[in-house]
Amino acid sequence: MDDSKKPSPSITYFIDESGNTGDLITAGDKLEFGNQPYFGLGCIGVTDVAGFEAKVINLKSKHNIKSNDLKSTKIYKNKPKFILDLIKLIADDKIPFFVELVEKRFFIATNISFYLVWPPYFNIDDHDASNKMRNIFAQLITKNAPDEVFNTYFKACLEPTKESLMSAFQALLDFGQSQPADPIHQGLVKCVNESIDDFELMIEEEKSVENAVKRFLPLPDTGKKGKEYWILPNYSSLTNLYARINHAHEGKIADIHLVHDEQAQYDEILDLAKKAAEMLRNAREVSPIANYNFFEQASLTFAKSEDNIGIQAADVLIGFLVRYAQEILCAKTEPAEELKETFRIMAEAENFEKGYGVNYVWSHNEIV
Repeated sequence: MDDSKKPSPSITYFIDESGNTGDLITAGDKLEFGNQPYFGLGCIGVTDVAGFEAKVINLKSKHNIKSNDLKSTKIYKNKPKFILDLIKLIADDKIPFFVELVEKRFFIATNISFYLVWPPYFNIDDHDASNKMRNIFAQLITKNAPDEVFNTYFKACLEPTKESLMSAFQALLDFGQSQPADPIHQGLVKCVNESIDDFELMIEEEKSVENAVKRFLPLPDTGKKGKEYWILPNYSSLTNLYARINHAHEGKIADIHLVHDEQAQYDEILDLAKKAAEMLRNAREVSPIANYNFFEQASLTFAKSEDNIGIQAADVLIGFLVRYAQEILCAKTEPAEELKETFRIMAEAENFEKGYGVNYVWSHNEIV
């Protein structure tokens, strides 16, 4: 069909991210994450794109913003009233929005918990119980584990040998044994020792140390020019965002269009992430607000933010949330009153039944 004759999508979701992510394996020895401990990916769903663009242009004029490309970096500090008005517009027009807000340290800890502490081998417990235990251990590792636990895991990913994997196991054992009176720490020790036993069994089963090692580490995603990425929150954040959109639209997503901010490094990986999610059938319920059973597919394209007001608006929303969390939880400073009001309005605009709102992927000790 000629492109000019194709029906326009019923709704366009503009997607952007904030938090300077990439492969978290490059976090640095002290896990500083470039002073950006949170990552956000989110979108807004617009039915009347031209009408929405006109309203945002009016807001820019009202707040004397002359730049063609809205950037949350400057706007958060210099134009908090613009952020407030934009979120009011989203709330008043009942524009659906979905956000994945990720604590990077916790995200890595969930990887460690899944692959080293409670791997999916020889496990007779049910799926929900296993995930509950993995989450408990991930919380513990996030809050209390020394950086060595993370750094030995990174090294094992980058240099997958028996020696590097055993070093990662040992760092976890040392951490668990540091609190002999605490039942969760001791549970961690027990599980890690069982993982080591499983690893030894798999060496015999695989008849290859290399293959056995790889079963206790994540598979890297391969980007352009063959570059490997081990721990990308972009990947799982996009798939969960997509599953939440699928849930909100009750699986009817064939006429939905996703427009993601241009990703020079990761566009191929993100496109593969979407396709991998679509291949799932009869998937277990991961969350009451996400549906991983895709019987229809939305379209996905990438666009430059400077050419797209919808992406710019999504950037302001996501950037606001990431910086608001960092200001309260890391800097321990008081946000501007307009930003507090913005957060309140955004929270009140959430819809649990549809899944609109923010999914906080972080440890329970972090509360905004």
